[in-house]
Amino acid sequence: MKKKLFSLIFAASISMALLAGCGGGQEAATGTEIKAEGGTEAMPAGEAGVLYSNGGPTEFFETPWLNPGTYMYNKTLYARLLLADENLSPISGEGELASSYEMAEDGSYLKFTLRDGITWHDGAPITAEEIQWNIEYALKTTVLNSVFRSAFEAIEGSGAYLDGSAEHISGIVVDGNTITLNFDRVAPDALLVFTQFAPLPKKYLADVDPVSLQQAEYFQHPIGSGPFKVEEVQMGNYTILAPFEGYYDGVANYKIHLNPSAGDSDPNFVTNAKAGKLDYAYTKNIADVQALEGQSGITLDKVDVRYTRLFYVNKFPNADGTPGALSDIRVRQAIAYAIDMAAICEGVMNGAGVPANSLTPDGSDKVDGLNNYDYNPEKAKQLLAEVGWDSNREIKVVYYYTDQATQDLMAVIQQYLAEVGIKMNASLVEGDLATILWKAPEDPVNGPRAVDWDMCYAANAALSLHEYYDRYATGYSINSHTPGDPKLDELIAATNASADAEVQKKAFFELQKYENETLFEIPLYYQPIYLLHSDRVEGIEAIGNPQFNFNWGVQNWVVK
Repeated sequence: MKKKLFSLIFAASISMALLAGCGGGQEAATGTEIKAEGGTEAMPAGEAGVLYSNGGPTEFFETPWLNPGTYMYNKTLYARLLLADENLSPISGEGELASSYEMAEDGSYLKFTLRDGITWHDGAPITAEEIQWNIEYALKTTVLNSVFRSAFEAIEGSGAYLDGSAEHISGIVVDGNTITLNFDRVAPDALLVFTQFAPLPKKYLADVDPVSLQQAEYFQHPIGSGPFKVEEVQMGNYTILAPFEGYYDGVANYKIHLNPSAGDSDPNFVTNAKAGKLDYAYTKNIADVQALEGQSGITLDKVDVRYTRLFYVNKFPNADGTPGALSDIRVRQAIAYAIDMAAICEGVMNGAGVPANSLTPDGSDKVDGLNNYDYNPEKAKQLLAEVGWDSNREIKVVYYYTDQATQDLMAVIQQYLAEVGIKMNASLVEGDLATILWKAPEDPVNGPRAVDWDMCYAANAALSLHEYYDRYATGYSINSHTPGDPKLDELIAATNASADAEVQKKAFFELQKYENETLFEIPLYYQPIYLLHSDRVEGIEAIGNPQFNFNWGVQNWVVK
């Protein structure tokens, strides 16, 4: 079908809404800058010495252990043991709370030496024993990021600690101001984890049930160890963060004023930016970016992150034992060729989406030379003819997003597929999604399937590439879609076999090639983030994913 026709369909059905999503990513900024200077609309001046941002608490401060950098306060109130660069690669040598660290070449241990004289915001010293307590306590909470949990569970003795047969994790050894973690299996993301995991002061939380951590009084006015501390909180109104004079790497000369907003969605983003009340913030909404065009004194950087929209593809046999509609590679390839994602991303999303050829977004972590599956309906028809595709056969597609834009996207994809002879029935699913979407079959190799869909439109947001791919391994708890594949298992295992980043990278390259060839899922598009900063702020040198923590030097910024 012609691109023009689809542009008309989209124009009639979609009200220029970005297909918004959540989650993060690990790639640094691409360097794409949208400078909104020289416009006719002048930007009001904010209060001198105050940086305005959003994401302030509405009822409580969210624990930093689940979404470690989503909120401005999580990035500024808490320090981490290690530092990452803007690509989220751990910086070698010294860390943040750690003056130095040592990782065994084989990944068998990780040793930290804490800085002398580091304290919490209340002046109490930070000890190695507290770091041990944090790891042990975190494992018993329900608000621990899955990448953190995976690394902590790889520590020797974690199993005995969790089942109650041991009081402590035997693999954690404290000696003065050093703490050593001994692993009984490779923890490939261990260094990354400690650039994101924020230790909390034991004395405020030791008596709190780990299951009820988020409800603790502590999260009404948290005490951290980062470059800023809480000065004043008016929940749902504003929060003031002041410089922490005891921070090891310099003291800021400005305060931070946080306007309240939930998650990474701020309905007042444009209003506050135009009013001079937003100096540093991010958005995923292209409508926000468009609304700020012509606004002087504002810079918007487009940042590529690990956030991928895709079709999960069910390749298990049907419940009656007959082959699944998408079990043949050629059918999956035909679907990829039939959908013009370039037209969708450019014409509908106004460039806010990037066509995907892998789960892994573009950047240094992706291998070169992958097939982009550019729009080619004739190629799609040829592949379907080779298979002997029955044009009366219908594939069932499900989605769980309730926004109109998703429904419209499904309608357009349905028409793209109809053009090559594939009938698609798309429907919204609600209720127990864990069972409806991700219930794994009893036999993870031969099936039959335990869910009732052929494709599921969904999103993957990842701190680590392992979050993208581990779920496709044979027998993975939520693998409802991919039958056991020895080659795929071998490639996934290789990515988890070493703590060496370069070794992992090469393994992921091989996995991406196999993914691109076999399409065990069908990647659709990547969604970037737009980072705003006003001209009142000077000294911003590192641009990275604002949803995670990296060495951004926030305490050294200058606010006019």
